[in-house]
Amino acid sequence: MDDRANEAVGGSVGPGVFAEMVAATPVPLWVIGADGAVAFANPAALALLGYRSAAEVIDESSHDTLHRRRPGGSDYPPHACPILDRAGSHEAGEPEWFLTRGGRALPVTWTTRALGSSGRRLLSFAEASDRLVANRRGPAEQGRALRHAVDIAGVPSRRSVREAMLRRVREEFHDPDFTVAVLGREFHLSVRSLQALFAEAGISPAAEIRGVRLEFAAGLLAGGSTIRHAALASGFTDPGTFARAFRRQYGESPGNQARRAG
Repeated sequence: MDDRANEAVGGSVGPGVFAEMVAATPVPLWVIGADGAVAFANPAALALLGYRSAAEVIDESSHDTLHRRRPGGSDYPPHACPILDRAGSHEAGEPEWFLTRGGRALPVTWTTRALGSSGRRLLSFAEASDRLVANRRGPAEQGRALRHAVDIAGVPSRRSVREAMLRRVREEFHDPDFTVAVLGREFHLSVRSLQALFAEAGISPAAEIRGVRLEFAAGLLAGGSTIRHAALASGFTDPGTFARAFRRQYGESPGNQARRAG
């Protein structure tokens, strides 16, 4: 790193420290070479797009990797892509779509700027799921916004996405660290967008996770399990929280159910 670069970041840090800073930043960063190929992608960018390592994208066409086609399925020609425009800086005024490694369309906002006179460009981007439902006033309108986003992206139907999430809940509910936020990250959706998707079916993700846990616990109690074992094996972190949730769900204490089973 030269002196001017050091001054730009607020002091002399050295190339090694600077590289660590770029790798650690939560902002997805992507460098496009003068030839249009991917020259660099930090861990945040790789994670958001679903890539396991930089080796999967380095030297590949940046345009083809990010959005070789439009959400409707038509080709997106490179000459029409403002990200590749080397003149000045650019910013997406409205959410656009990048493709994940699995081919799913992901709403993003982005900015670009030139890196010196090398012809390389720095692209920074972020998920924009929240902006797709921003300025909406209720769950129904949020659901319509999300429905529109899913439809134009050509991704699986809302129902199939929701069903996939419910299957995931049944696979992971035993883990006490499995939360709505974790579920959202796995499907690249914000908590608000996830709630809007579930609201279309008149349910909530938190209630579904809790319900599956209680259902499993009730089965354990009916089979003679202790209350503590039933709670911990079902993903609850302590018997007290479990007992209160159980009573709200079934109208009786887990102790009563355990005694009947005995």
